[in-house]
Amino acid sequence: MNNPLQIMQLYSQFRNNPLGMLSRRFNIPQNMSNNPQGIIQHLLNSGQITQEQVNNAVRMKNDPRFSNLFR
Repeated sequence: MNNPLQIMQLYSQFRNNPLGMLSRRFNIPQNMSNNPQGIIQHLLNSGQITQEQVNNAVRMKNDPRFSNLFR
């Protein structure tokens, strides 16, 4: 997955359908589709992600090198 074209394609798919992309890997109830904070809390509570992973994502979001990805 080091191919930049593949990464950008996955990113585009994620932007178009975030819940669909997340549902490929995580078990997310359909009724949470419009609640990003609820999704994160559900994933934490169910042990599907760790707090460290959330913290890393927040750090990445705040990193100027990745600012174009989070507009």
